[in-house]
Amino acid sequence: MKRQGLWLALFCLMLSLNSCYKNEPVPAADFTFSGNNEFHAPCQVIFENRSVNAFSYQWEFGDDSISTAKQPSHWFIKAGDYSVKLRSYTESGKEWASAIKLIHILPPAGK
Repeated sequence: MKRQGLWLALFCLMLSLNSCYKNEPVPAADFTFSGNNEFHAPCQVIFENRSVNAFSYQWEFGDDSISTAKQPSHWFIKAGDYSVKLRSYTESGKEWASAIKLIHILPPAGK
């Protein structure tokens, strides 16, 4: 009988600790960027974060550069195709969503 009481107390403790988890809405990641996707290297691209239900952000620009700014800008130095990824996190960091878009950077104008 003592064992059952101990297991019941342990179960209630685990249940109460689990209820401390903040029930957060799942974020939705989205972004746009300046221009009509006809950029000539070197160029600065300005990103507009349109994520919802998000608290923090991680950007990967496809050239080994990252940012945690909400609304970053980034300089692309070389021509090429860059896969830009935004990951948007909830306040607890337990939930996240991502969005990926391709940016095509052209060679310098006149070359």
